[in-house]
Amino acid sequence: MDVTLRGNSPSTVTAGIMLLTRARQLGYPLRVAIIGEEGTLTPVRGPAVLYAPVLASCGVGRDHGAGATVVLPGPPTAPLLVTVAPHGVEDWFLVDRSGQGTHPATQAFVRLSADPRTPARALARALRQGIEALGMTPDPAVLDVLFAAPVPPLLRMALALRAGRAMSGGRGDSVTRYLSSGTGAAYDPIPAGAPDHAVVQAILDGRLAWIYDRLATGIRDRVEGWVQDALQLSRDDGGRDLALLAALAELASHLAQLPVHSILPPLGAAEDSVATALGAALRAEGDADANQQLCQVYRFLGGRFVDSDPHPIDVSDTPAPDPDADTVACWRWFCAEVRIGRKRADAIFEQLFHPAQ
Repeated sequence: MDVTLRGNSPSTVTAGIMLLTRARQLGYPLRVAIIGEEGTLTPVRGPAVLYAPVLASCGVGRDHGAGATVVLPGPPTAPLLVTVAPHGVEDWFLVDRSGQGTHPATQAFVRLSADPRTPARALARALRQGIEALGMTPDPAVLDVLFAAPVPPLLRMALALRAGRAMSGGRGDSVTRYLSSGTGAAYDPIPAGAPDHAVVQAILDGRLAWIYDRLATGIRDRVEGWVQDALQLSRDDGGRDLALLAALAELASHLAQLPVHSILPPLGAAEDSVATALGAALRAEGDADANQQLCQVYRFLGGRFVDSDPHPIDVSDTPAPDPDADTVACWRWFCAEVRIGRKRADAIFEQLFHPAQ
């Protein structure tokens, strides 16, 4: 049996792969062709890491990925595109691979670590020791996850801990181990998106002193001293690195809401998958194109590209964003098209081999 699909897009190629794969599994004779030219498909380039079962089953990003995790390599200096939302259709953010960070708080930490002033480096060293005590690596990429992942703050902490521990191979202490008994439920945590200067002013006014009250006595003095040193340093340099203090205060204000000996929110399958693959994604270098990888699998399974057919089946042909202008929009489009292709393949297969009586 022959079937020809129309629509020069990832959805069409995905539908072709799914049809050929399912027909082989069931022993059905099926030949699939697509009207279009392989070379005209929009390039979808890395580096990127996401949890996408359909893409993974189509063979995309399998050299460095595992399970349903897709890892597409890219230029070593290009930021890594990351999403912890399933299927890659939303909530993308950037993680730096050059050691400088993409989030302002991460960049501030890197600057403090390389600052010629001893007090500045001491602040960075103390923070680094705290991160390592949790079993994490203080890699700027992990800090980008901690500060930039578009998920609630406590989930961001759990995500960064999972990624950092996977990269370091350590376990470390529980973050809630450093909380004292009591509760911070009577206080509101710092809202997402609060301006850095507003957070710092709240620290100066004493409105966030309740966070100190939730800290275990063994670290409270050290934390207060660190904050005072950071504020003094900011006065000397015009507030250059206050983004780091504000970001840490936001996380602490949410952590202080937890009861003692509680746990951070558990990660879902997509979040855990991406967190554990972050190290591999940071090392994945090369010139890869997700769309071309789809086509290679389609060709391997026996799929063809043709110029015309009298009775084609439409799949989808949503216009692609400009890959050079907006890489994230291109990935969203690509992932959405792949999901459309899978659903369309199921419908086509039923029509071909199990038509309604």
